[in-house]
Amino acid sequence: MKKVKGREAITALVVLSILVVHPFRFIYGNMEGDALHTLRVNLEDPNNVLQSWDPTLVNPCTWFHVTCNNDNSVIRVDLGNAALSGQLVPQLGLLKNLQYLYGIFKSFSFFPFSHACRPFSYLYASIT
Repeated sequence: MKKVKGREAITALVVLSILVVHPFRFIYGNMEGDALHTLRVNLEDPNNVLQSWDPTLVNPCTWFHVTCNNDNSVIRVDLGNAALSGQLVPQLGLLKNLQYLYGIFKSFSFFPFSHACRPFSYLYASIT
């Protein structure tokens, strides 16, 4: 009987650990992915060029049009001439190592960036 209780206690501990740790992994481990996903949902993407932007991945370094450094932090977003339109979002300020943002848009607007947004080394956004 004691072995069953011991197993139940271990099972309960494992389940509790998963429930407690998993949400924090998502919040902290994918903050840059969440920021880029917010950008994605605020852009019209008629050619579906941002379809690889999956916020459930550990980080966005495997996404097309995103380049990361050796620490798996986003340093470059190159949207090219993808016929996107929409709004650049303040969550881009969460990309603390972002140096380069490039895009030629059909139309776009800037959301008022917060003071937390770091200056880019290169920002190019034009309308075709």
